[in-house]
Amino acid sequence: MVDIAELEFAVVDLETTGFSPGRGDRIVEIGVVRVGGDGRVLREWTTLVDPGRGVGATQVHRITARDVVGAPRFADIAGELAALLAGAVVVAHNASFEQRFLEAEFAASGIGMPIVPALCTMRLAKAVGLDLDDHKLGTCCTYFGLEFPDAHAALADARVTARLLPLLLASAGARRLVLGARPCEVPAYPAFQGRLRPRRGFEPVEAGRA
Repeated sequence: MVDIAELEFAVVDLETTGFSPGRGDRIVEIGVVRVGGDGRVLREWTTLVDPGRGVGATQVHRITARDVVGAPRFADIAGELAALLAGAVVVAHNASFEQRFLEAEFAASGIGMPIVPALCTMRLAKAVGLDLDDHKLGTCCTYFGLEFPDAHAALADARVTARLLPLLLASAGARRLVLGARPCEVPAYPAFQGRLRPRRGFEPVEAGRA
């Protein structure tokens, strides 16, 4: 078991062209918020991603084909993203969805995904036994009084999940976590030297600027 205060978390949200990487769906946007065990935001990182195919359900994620013109392919930013996830507990709401897509994209890029323990805030909300009709991210946010105005924008979803996480852990009375794997060391991947393309209005922040 590891004290939560000693951990770092990489809260991840993805927007995708559909629901199944096995059927050719791809990532179109990534948002990551890296936080300390005390809840401090250490770094944010986000970009639109050119999926190399149609962008899918624009009516859901509000991303158009024009938006991803000039955005990097996943393979371009895979190394930088791997370094950002390494050494952390990866957190996502419905984490199995993010895991499937990340595993498929990293495999296709030829860059090894770092070994990262994962924590699903949806499963945690169910385990805590909150009195909810469902355990969707918006429903959980409403329960705790968290504002959630930009659903299905990757960085906005990652930000609100990062705020939800300590509330759920406190509800569970958790001060330590049992990790299924030890976070690996940061790999020696170079940072992406091209141009990340954040969605308009969702520029990331560094520690101390939030």
